[in-house]
Amino acid sequence: RELLDAIQQNRFVGDVIILDLSMPIMNGIDTLIELQKMPTPLKTIILTSHYSNNIITKLIDEGAASFLSKNESLDITIQTIKNVATKGFHYDDYIMKLFRDKMKFSTNSSFSLKVKFSEREIEVLRLICEEYTAKEIAEKLFISPRTVEGHRNNMLEKIGAKNTIGLVIYAIEHKYYEVKIEINNLDAVAFIT
Repeated sequence: RELLDAIQQNRFVGDVIILDLSMPIMNGIDTLIELQKMPTPLKTIILTSHYSNNIITKLIDEGAASFLSKNESLDITIQTIKNVATKGFHYDDYIMKLFRDKMKFSTNSSFSLKVKFSEREIEVLRLICEEYTAKEIAEKLFISPRTVEGHRNNMLEKIGAKNTIGLVIYAIEHKYYEVKIEINNLDAVAFIT
């Protein structure tokens, strides 16, 4: 509650929030939902001691950028925070597999197939993977934000995904976008192919 009040009163300065699911006044899910309603949603890493597939799916649908176990190593914690700060998300192999499986077994099976995107859709998809907002993408491509949303919604429908993380996973799986992590200095470097 104090965090939400500080944000609403412009007293909070930060880019990434590490949010515990178990809190006494408001739980982490309700807090995440409120954070996503802010004019500029903050990138939120969920801190938890229990991984449930249903909870992970719900939290990603609500806007979680990543997850950390309460007993995670310092190196992985730092890497996760840096990735969320620079790319806007960080999902480990377990969560990526969870989403791939979820999409493969959805009613629309086209996620596993390489569908045909227009050149403009591919441009929008790559910029989405770079974490640009609809407004920023519109400015870069000299189109309206509404047109950007139209392309995004068309791509979601084509692959059978419900949200942006589905698009990002699809882009990585089908080589529209490649993310490489250099472990030496824990720097995150994204390459567009």
